[in-house]
Amino acid sequence: MQLSDSLKARYLCLQILTGVFKKRKSVSHILESQRVSVSFYKDSDVAIAKRLSDFIFLHLNSVDYCIDLYVKKNIKLEVRNILRLVVAEYVNKGCPDYAIVNSAVKLAKLNKVSSFFSGLVNAIARKLVLNLRKNELVFKPELQANFRINLRKYYTEDVIQKLEKLITKRAPIDITISDKKDINFFRKQLNAIELPTGTLRLENSKGFAQLNGFRTGKWWVQGVSSSIPVKLLGNIYGLEVLDLFSAPGGKAMQLISAGARVTCLDLSLKRIETLKQNLCRMNMEAEIIQANIERFRTEKKYDIIVIDVPCSSSGTFRKNKDLLHLNPTERVYSLKKIQAYTLEAAKAWIKDNGTILYCACSLFPEEGENQTKKFLINNEDWMQKVICPAKFDLEGDWVDKHGGLRLRPDHLFDFGGMDGFYASLLIKK
Repeated sequence: MQLSDSLKARYLCLQILTGVFKKRKSVSHILESQRVSVSFYKDSDVAIAKRLSDFIFLHLNSVDYCIDLYVKKNIKLEVRNILRLVVAEYVNKGCPDYAIVNSAVKLAKLNKVSSFFSGLVNAIARKLVLNLRKNELVFKPELQANFRINLRKYYTEDVIQKLEKLITKRAPIDITISDKKDINFFRKQLNAIELPTGTLRLENSKGFAQLNGFRTGKWWVQGVSSSIPVKLLGNIYGLEVLDLFSAPGGKAMQLISAGARVTCLDLSLKRIETLKQNLCRMNMEAEIIQANIERFRTEKKYDIIVIDVPCSSSGTFRKNKDLLHLNPTERVYSLKKIQAYTLEAAKAWIKDNGTILYCACSLFPEEGENQTKKFLINNEDWMQKVICPAKFDLEGDWVDKHGGLRLRPDHLFDFGGMDGFYASLLIKK
């Protein structure tokens, strides 16, 4: 397919919208498949497509309201997505009005379904642009209805309203400093904020790869929520650690920095390549195994096993706004099986008195607290270690009544929040 440079980002945005709303795929999955099949997308194309699609995901009701003013009957999803893109482009003021309309018509003609409606797209796109120019419409960011309903099962309305305030703010870039002695130096060098847990938060997230210390392996990007669980292990110098679902390697690099001997396991060759690149940049070494967790076998016993399980990633919805529209209930149902399997499988690879660190970047207890509870019910020779908040500079309400770590996006609200996360420490008696 031949696409003009001006059309590539818009076409990619449509692929994202179709992938999320029709195929129920995540944006990360869509972008990976698009990069494999269509190599002509530039980084700038991806950035524009992401910006426009994120706007639509965040303001879907307001965007569709604009469209429905001129649509008297149901229209094909392919057509609606093109019109959604028209609204997003106008509001984000990416180009002149005529270019927005012309591009919409060209996009319609590229698809077998929408090509029959290119005249309709032309007519409605013109009306949309005219209406948006004449009227200052308010585009209200919202948590998607099903996502909100699921949150209400576990969180108060006050918490949910705080989450809605946070979704309008850009997700921050946090970094972990390899050597703690360098934290103060890089805080000043990078004009960063030091969070209570020792993570540095960059005030300007653009072009972080060019910042002092990144290429020379002094620090890596890692959200504050993701960085806390490994710290709960305490002194791990010289211990043997198996890091499951390890790529891209944030926790592995923490473990290595703390002096552990680390074995990393992951299935995805692409993710493993990223892991290798990160370890190389940080001048770190680890044994790396490419394997499916359900087929992995080893006679070796480890002091610690870190399990950062595949999950709904619902805690990362600020960075991944598509997750607001991917039904978490459907995804959690299938993911719970691999989560439970991995916990049970890890028992065979742990030494007596060893520790399993179970983690999930999810807001839903089915993937966190409930998995821990189920494991302990089925394994009476295991116990949960209670996390002491004061020992690790954590707020008291970050630890649940069973002693597990339960982080919410509204924690550290005044600093810009954090991702939702769960972690528990499981000890073999």
